[in-house]
Amino acid sequence: MNKTQTNSTGFSLSSDRVSVIILLIPALIFCTIFIFIPAFWAIVGSFYSYGMTSLNDWKWVGFDNYIKASQDEFFWIALKNNFIIVFASIVLQVGVGTILAAILDRGIKYGKVIFRTIIFTPMVISSVAVSIIWLIIYDPNVGILNSILKAIGLPTPSMGWLGDPDISIWMIMIVAGWQNTGFMMVLILAGLQGVSKEVYDAAEIDGATGVKAFWYITLPMIRNILIVAILITTIGAFKVFEFVYVLTQGGPSNATQVLGTYIYLQAFNLLHMGYANALSVVLLIIALILGWFQLKASRRA
Repeated sequence: MNKTQTNSTGFSLSSDRVSVIILLIPALIFCTIFIFIPAFWAIVGSFYSYGMTSLNDWKWVGFDNYIKASQDEFFWIALKNNFIIVFASIVLQVGVGTILAAILDRGIKYGKVIFRTIIFTPMVISSVAVSIIWLIIYDPNVGILNSILKAIGLPTPSMGWLGDPDISIWMIMIVAGWQNTGFMMVLILAGLQGVSKEVYDAAEIDGATGVKAFWYITLPMIRNILIVAILITTIGAFKVFEFVYVLTQGGPSNATQVLGTYIYLQAFNLLHMGYANALSVVLLIIALILGWFQLKASRRA
């Protein structure tokens, strides 16, 4: 039985609850200092006009920063690119991750741990390091990608893989997919391993095998896991920064500009901190709305 502690007011707490509270305090302090307080000041700062060199000279502008954002064509370009990245990330990372998980779960009998480790390894490398590696691979002069294509007689982009506005964002998606698909695979594989083998045996008797069994039995049974995977991918796609900043810095011609890099541009290059705060609040609201919809869908499952 749990012991209780009674304070001077007669209010008692179980020892388990006291332990939980004590363990949560460091996390709450950390979140308050590095998340809640900065978020609060970002919201407050979004109603002012000030720069990095005039932190003591805040000018109240009300909703002008938000009105400016609604009329800023580059903001809408960045937002559109974020939605493109969301869609591509879900298809590439969750889609390919699901296929790889299914292959590891039922398609490979030997060496599962080795293959799982190899596919997951990019996830433990920092995003900046991954971006630099792929920056070298994409390099039109010394990159291995161009060398391979030329060796087999295929054409290469005249403006380079990251210099062509029509394909640069998709090249970034390949980099992001290479790093993050392994994590989606491991997450979905955990769900697949929770599906009872007896379900597949019963389905096999009814003639549902292979792709048919995967489509009509496996996917519905791991629906909640897929929703969580999509939620994580969606939020990550809206927070994307490192890949774009290292590879293209939003170029060429804003073809890869996203909200993260545009906020950085406004805050630290153009020194429009108030406007950057407003853009950050917009990004926060979008993330909260998407998260709410995803969580509501998962509870309905």
